[in-house]
Amino acid sequence: MSGAYLDGYVSAMEWRFEEGKGFDTPGPGMVWARQRIPLVAGEPDTPLTRALTLADSSWAVAFELDHRAQFVINTDVTLSLHREPVGEWLCMRSSTAASPEGSALALGQLDDVSGDCGRILQTLLVAEL
Repeated sequence: MSGAYLDGYVSAMEWRFEEGKGFDTPGPGMVWARQRIPLVAGEPDTPLTRALTLADSSWAVAFELDHRAQFVINTDVTLSLHREPVGEWLCMRSSTAASPEGSALALGQLDDVSGDCGRILQTLLVAEL
């Protein structure tokens, strides 16, 4: 994720992109990820906290807005699960659609090793630097 602050959240997660792809790959994206450390120290993570922690990255996995040339803020995230995710590793597939008026939507699907768990909707504010 060139040009981004990589400590904190980004380094607290373990990311596995398709070979030859990553945060800086243009277009819709897909990643398997898991938390390296618990969300709350001393507390075990639940399937819901793991899903919510990853869902907040939907727009970054769908690198269709260049965070190096534009100011991008994820203003909220909605996660709709139809079942609890299983396991530590979750897969997120995401794409982003932006308007010239300064807003965007990242749409994602969350999977685990058993398949589809739910959907992610993330709204974004986009402005020129």
